[in-house]
Amino acid sequence: MAVASSDSGECPDITSFTPVALDELENPLVRRAVGYWRTLCGTRRFPAREDLDPRALAPFQPYMIILKVIDDGADFEYRYVGETQRMAYVLPYTGRRLSDPANVSPYSKPFFTAYQCIQKTGTPFAIRGWAGKDFSCATFAYFESVVLPLGPDNEHVDHLVIFSAYAPRDLKPVVV
Repeated sequence: MAVASSDSGECPDITSFTPVALDELENPLVRRAVGYWRTLCGTRRFPAREDLDPRALAPFQPYMIILKVIDDGADFEYRYVGETQRMAYVLPYTGRRLSDPANVSPYSKPFFTAYQCIQKTGTPFAIRGWAGKDFSCATFAYFESVVLPLGPDNEHVDHLVIFSAYAPRDLKPVVV
């Protein structure tokens, strides 16, 4: 993947991100995670949380977050946060809720809104972009993430699984 940045190669001031179609994801790990999720779907819109196999998930676990839906999307609880995910942000998340004031960042509200939309519609969502200087709790410069619904049937989402890949801030981007 060619990572583009400003000509100066410096971190941008403002974080920017763009939604992408699942089939347009570039990071091989994130693409494989989506492939695994799709195999679990079978004929359903999305798999159940219980369908996730810890052995099959082993290569993805450091890059994975599992959120439990609380009160039909009124909040989300971080049930599992992989090591790469923990290192990508300064804040510890495991066991906390998204609404916890300690989790506040400039992008808490957009993430919360996106998670609620995915929970309500059962539609996966992928995004990529640059973490700017305004996103001070992020230790990365570039990211690609996918949020995938999980639920007991085709109508109810009770968990979200997130897979993300990051490029660290000290990585010199390739200018294209």
